[in-house]
Amino acid sequence: MHPLFLVPVLVTSLTAAPPGLSPKEMSPFLRVISASLGAEAAGRVACKDIDLAMDLKQDGLSPDAKAPLAFAVNAAQIAEFLGQGKLVVCATEAGLKQGAAIALLKEAGKPVLVVSLKNANAAGITLSDALMKIARVQK
Repeated sequence: MHPLFLVPVLVTSLTAAPPGLSPKEMSPFLRVISASLGAEAAGRVACKDIDLAMDLKQDGLSPDAKAPLAFAVNAAQIAEFLGQGKLVVCATEAGLKQGAAIALLKEAGKPVLVVSLKNANAAGITLSDALMKIARVQK
């Protein structure tokens, strides 16, 4: 019988994604986006990630499953929220390819808002001029 030796290996990716925005960095953007959807939507965000929802709540946002704005952390959530007719925000450019209308990213250490006009239009959403002025737009 041969002895089995397990050697721990550290696996890293050469193309690792840069760290995303913290909930504290996301909150002001989500507040502006929700307010742009109307008075009833202001400050309300649907979010299935419990930890993120609690962080957003600490920053003064209201986690609300019935909100017209949703923050999705994966493709399944993006699809689910889109099926509910929500404006979907995510934290990756890949999320835009999966149908989210807005991505909150960190580039060169700074928060960046990226809007997919194609996805926003497909969802029947008109984004405010104020929101579009602070966003990088993908057509």
